[in-house]
Order: sequence, then C-alpha cells, then structure tokens
Amino acid sequence: MHCLSSGNPKMAEDNQLPGSTLLNLILFLSFSCPCYVDGVAVRENVEVHQTKVMHQWNGYGSAQIFHFTIPRAAIVSRFELQAVKLANNEESAASCPNRTIHVAFQSGSFPVVNPRNASFPANTWLKRTNVFQVNVTSRSWLEMKNPAPGDWFAAGYLSHQPEKITQRDLTVSCTYMLGIIHTTVYLDEIPVLSDRGALYHKMPSSGSDIAGFRYFVPTNTLSIQVTVSDCHQSPVNSTVGCPVTLLLKPASLPLPGSEENSVNCSNLEEDCSIHSNTPPIQSTWYYLEVTRLPGNLTISYNLQVKVTACEKPLDFLDEVGVSHQEQVNTSLPSHIHLLKKFPTNRGTVMADQGPGGAPVATMGQEVPIKKKHRFQRSLAESTHIELTSQNTLTDQCPVIHWLQRFKSPYPFQTTFVLDELDPGVPDSDRLSVFSFHILPVEDTGGTLNIGLDIWDPHPDLLVRVRLCFRVGAPPSQEDSKVSCEPGHELVTNGTDTWYFPFPEPGVWYLTLDKTCWNVSVSSNDSVEVDCSNLTSAVELRTEITPCINDCGQNGACHTYYSGVFFYAACSCEDDWAGWGCTDGTNSLSYDSRLTRVLLLTLSNLMFIPAICVAIYRKFYVAALVYTFNMFFSTFYHACDEQTVRYCLTKYSLLSFCDFFASVLSFVVTLVAMAKLPEPWRGLAHMAGALGVSAGVQYDAHGLWVFAVPVGVLALVVLISWILQCRKRKKMYPSVRRILFFLLPGAILAGTGLITYAFFETESNYAYLHSLWHVCISGCVPLVLPSRKKKTSPANNDHSEEMLDVSADYVPELRSYSASDSMLDNME
Repeated sequence: MHCLSSGNPKMAEDNQLPGSTLLNLILFLSFSCPCYVDGVAVRENVEVHQTKVMHQWNGYGSAQIFHFTIPRAAIVSRFELQAVKLANNEESAASCPNRTIHVAFQSGSFPVVNPRNASFPANTWLKRTNVFQVNVTSRSWLEMKNPAPGDWFAAGYLSHQPEKITQRDLTVSCTYMLGIIHTTVYLDEIPVLSDRGALYHKMPSSGSDIAGFRYFVPTNTLSIQVTVSDCHQSPVNSTVGCPVTLLLKPASLPLPGSEENSVNCSNLEEDCSIHSNTPPIQSTWYYLEVTRLPGNLTISYNLQVKVTACEKPLDFLDEVGVSHQEQVNTSLPSHIHLLKKFPTNRGTVMADQGPGGAPVATMGQEVPIKKKHRFQRSLAESTHIELTSQNTLTDQCPVIHWLQRFKSPYPFQTTFVLDELDPGVPDSDRLSVFSFHILPVEDTGGTLNIGLDIWDPHPDLLVRVRLCFRVGAPPSQEDSKVSCEPGHELVTNGTDTWYFPFPEPGVWYLTLDKTCWNVSVSSNDSVEVDCSNLTSAVELRTEITPCINDCGQNGACHTYYSGVFFYAACSCEDDWAGWGCTDGTNSLSYDSRLTRVLLLTLSNLMFIPAICVAIYRKFYVAALVYTFNMFFSTFYHACDEQTVRYCLTKYSLLSFCDFFASVLSFVVTLVAMAKLPEPWRGLAHMAGALGVSAGVQYDAHGLWVFAVPVGVLALVVLISWILQCRKRKKMYPSVRRILFFLLPGAILAGTGLITYAFFETESNYAYLHSLWHVCISGCVPLVLPSRKKKTSPANNDHSEEMLDVSADYVPELRSYSASDSMLDNME
C-alpha cells in the first residue's frame, strides 16, 4: 500500500462493487483503526449513513441531503452506495421497475445540480470545483484520491419522468431508498516544517519513495518557499541536482504526477525551491510531497521554509492603524439610508450607504489619489483594449477592508457593508481588498449576490469596472498588477448582479479596478483614456438571499431542512424550470393554463341537471349533497392550479370538502336507489356521512375511503332489490328500466371511474378529470328512482308503503285481479 497514490476519482457500475451488501442502515457509526504502512501511521475512518427515501426530481426541495466529514491528510475516500427497492411485500418489490438514483457530491457546500438541463438565470456562477456525479441502480461506488478535507455533501434524487397519476392501493407503490457507507484512509502523523530552522530527512533505498510534510500558513503570510538543500545520495548517480520532485498543495495531499505547482530538482545545480501562490491560502495547512526518482537510491536532505509575511495581519485596518479582526453581528433595517462623514488625516470622505446598506462612494477630481474612495484607480493612457487595472502596486501587502455582517432574523438574509470606522481609502501603491466571511450552514444554503452599479458615467466614455474574487486569500499580483484566476472575474459597464448559489464557505476577497474607453471617436477602434479625472460613483452590493430574484413570477422560494442542515430553493410552477424558475421551454401559455382551469371548474356545472332531477323526484338530501359537491369541487380546482388560480378560502378546507362531497355523493345516490324504510334511510345517510368524513380525514387519497362505503351500500341496494323481487313475484327493477336507465348510468359511472383510476397523467389531467366530472354527474339522473307517490286509500293493505311509479311505465292490455292490481303498477 502506498500512502500517497495517484489517480483521478473512480466510479464503478452496479456489478463491479466488491464488499458486503448495504441493507437497512439505521445507525451512524464512526470509528478509527490505527495501523502502520511503511512506517507511517495510517488511520481508517468509517461513516455509515441511514438509508433515505429518494424522491423524483421536482426541484431541489425533492433532493435528499447526505453529509460527510473527510479528515485532514486523507489518502483515499471511498463511498459505497446501495439502492434498495421497497413495496408492500417482497413479491410486489420484485415487480417494481429499476430506476436510477442520481447522486451528486460537492465539498464545502451543497452541490448545484441541473437534472433537466434547464437554463440558469443570467450571471449565475457555476464554475464549481470538487463536484462528482454517481448513478446508482443497485450498487455503485465512488473513490477519490487525496480529497479536500472538511465537510462534503451529497444530493440524491430520482430522475424526472412523465408521471402517471395512479390511485393509491390500485397499483404497487414502489419506494426507492439509498444508503451510503463512507470510508476514509488518512495519515495520522505528518512531520511539520518550521520557518525557524531546517528539518533533516533521510529516504533509505529500502523505504518508501514518497515522503510527506506539512506547514501551517497563518493569516499574515504573503508567500512561502520550501527549499531542499544539502542533498546527498548514495550511490552517486549522474544527476546534477537532488533526484527528487517536489509537489506543494494547500488543504489536501498533492497528487503524484500532477503538474500543478511541481518542481523537478534533478537538473538543478543549486538548492531546489518550490513556491506557493502569492498570496497563499490563509489559515490552512500546506502539504509538501517529496518523491524520489527511480534509481534505488538512499537520499538525505534538509528542508527549510522561508515565509514572506506582511508587517500586519491581513485583516481590517482603520485609518489610524488599529486592527479590527472581529466582524460585528447586528441587525439593520433594509430601508435605512445612511450618509456618513469619515474624518481622516487625509481629508474627509463622503460615503453614501444606499438602500440595503450597500456602500456608495463619490469620487471627485479635486481629491488626490490617496484621498479618493476605494474604487478609484490611477489609469495611464493605452491603445490596447485591456480590462485590467494599470496601477503599479509597489507594495505586495494588501489592505483588507472587512465588510460587516448585518443579519436579519430570517434565514439567508444577510447584508455585508463597510465598517463605519473604515473610510475605504486605498493607497496608490497597495492593493485594497474587501473581504467578508461566508459561514458554513448559516450562509451556504442560500445565494450570494454580488452587484455593481456605476452611477453618473461620462456620456462620451464607456466605464468598465472589473471585480476579481477569490476564496481563502486575496487575488494575486503579477507584474505589479492584479491577476484574476480564470473564471473569477466579473466585468460590467453599467448595473449587474452575479449570483453564487450555495456559496463556498470561508473568507471571500474582492478587488475592484476600472478602465475607460472613448466611444465618441469617428473610427471603429476603441481608445482607452485616462480615468483619473472622471467623477463617478460605484456601488458594491454584497448580500446573502434565499433564492435568485425570489424565484421570479413563476415560482416560490422555500426553505428546506435535512437533519441539522437547511437550504433555500425554488419550487417552480406551471412546468417552469431552472434554478430561478426562468426556463419556460416546457411551460404552458396563459391561454392553455386558463383553459385547464375552466375545464376543471366549469365541468362541475354538469351537476345542475342532477340537482334539478333530485329536487323534482323529492330526494332533497341528495340534491343538497350534489350542490355541496359542485360548489366545493369548482373552487377546489380553481385553487389547486398554480398561476391562474382563485382560492375562496383555505386550500386544506377546499380539499377536504371536495373529497368528502365526492364520496358522499355516491353514498346518497346508492341510499336513494335502495328500497329502505324511511327510518333506515336516515340512519344510512348519517352513518355514511360520519364514516366518509372520518375516512377522508384519515387518508383522502386512499382506495378504501371510496371502496368501503360504496361497496357496503351497493350490497344493501342489491339485497333490497332481491327482497322486492320476492315480494312482488317479478323482476325489480323492470327490464325496461335496467336497459334504458340503469345500464347507461352504470356505463357512464364505470367510464368515469376507469378514466379516473387508470388513465390520468400529468399532461392530460385537466381533460380526463373533467371527463370524470361529466360522467359521474351525468349518470345521476339515470340511476335515481322516480318520484314517490302514496297509494290510493282503497288499498288499505298497502297504504303504509311509499310506492315508486316507474317513469317508463306503460300499461299492458290484460285483465287484473283485485289482489295483484297494485303490484302490477310497481316497477
């Protein structure tokens, strides 16, 4: 086993995973087992995470979040992922289709994923590092060599697919779960380098070819240099210098073979040195890897660290040189508009803090450069089109201006503004940097907004402001100019805002400079001009918000919780998609959405004929229930839509009344069809209402809420008809009524039920559910019995019964006996 091995993150498919099966993980386990490899102390850390139910992607709120911790000096980190299918029983689970679970990994913050390839809002920064994607059907694994230490997050979800609307208990309900075992192997003891003396090290020929060292970089460090000196090799080979290569990397162990910040010392006659970036990442460990070149040599050498530090720490400095290392947490109303004077030994600077607390500075021609505000730069004339500052920074130590944190009591609502003691006046020969701290958990679940506004530019000039940002250290300087890392610069010539979803935690550093271009010349070539005499104002807006632009008009911003972590994400409406609900590729037009609402609401008016027939035939309870159903179904569907909607009252009340009235309509219709004495009829109405209300409250979408009352009452109807047949000695209801009324009504009701239960999807829901309304309401006039009439007083033996005269009754031309004349007039 090699402690420092090379390679990129590896992923395996389902059948390539060695090891045990992961089932029913309900415990969190973390343990360490020390061992020694090649004389180096190595430990193994294991985390077993509870399985979580995966949901189909419908926005970031449907993702499940996993959290892992990778220790420092990790050699390899391995994630074993196990997908589990669950159903009511094992046989049902076997019938569940295989679905792919997508898992995205990200260090430091939550991963930004885009499963549906929706477009992001303009100016969204997506150049994230340490992001990995794994797809799991049954088992899979991800292996990372020398990963970044600290917090890692994984987001798991099922891919979105057009979903068929199925009724509960009619089909197998499949649940997909994911469990993860995380194993990390890391070095426990790494020699620490010191800047106060050299460290002697010997690599025997029989030992490891790789040696690791570390050095902690404090906050006031400008650069570090590690030098290999007094190198001796045995036996002596033909190399001029020391036969080793050096790799230097912050935070995590360097990857062998990497060309990033590496030095080959074998061809150097003098001492071999490797340098960090300028300035290096602050307050972190830097790891040095010394690799012996092939040759079976015994090598010894000294390692010396040389540190270039600024006179004062890289923190906020006020005008009198007082260090302010702590940020202030206070609350400031967003509507306050502050204008402050900062008396200094260089003059008085007016700093206007605009809405939201953002600092606005006014730059005037009469103020020398050392008295101008922080955004002003001394620019030289040039014919080249460059978006870089022309300042000559003779002092490499920057001045850090801390932006204070003003925290709202609501999550992810924080504004960063300049400290009132800091006028923000830069030196002409020192880089001015504005810094703020993104806190883990508290800030990383929101969206970082960085905005620039250029106010009152000269009409004949195009002013471009460039913002460079870096996390962990101020931007570097090359050839006395600020050098932005690739993809870490933002340029505007007016008003722009950039969005950083789920920002990386740590200290962020910003620098600003500007260039001016003459746009009034007659030629097509742009000419850069001097900006030193230009009076303008620049506003820097830095804040944390829950979502990008509050999700616009096509979505809503919600805060979601996953264990102790919480984050904000958009929930898009009407098939809009994207991180800010700005992608309307698959969205419906306003006319289409209005048509959906009108179909779902106006189709309930088909209950009007059923209400009229029920009143005409004196089924007043049924008429009341049908009216109740029509009313609440109409307003429930009007409120259930997303964009074109109207809510008469609370959605929960409308939902309950709609489901309750729908089932109760079946109950009163079946009670009306049954031949029950009047006391029993009232009891059936009350029992049905109580049972249905309890069932709908317990599970409105359950099959048994509908099947139990309808099934019981259908059996009562059948029994009552059989008793009538025995009593009448003939078919009841009549064959004519069955063929021309009950059978068409049953076909209509069956069509509506089958459509409702088996054919509705998300795309055709408005049409098929409206058809369900029409079918159910249309069958009621066909199945309701005819009007009730009392018998004539002459037939005293039957005068107590309420007899139904069939609507399709046609007298037959035959003789009647006195005893059966009344029965023959019945259905």
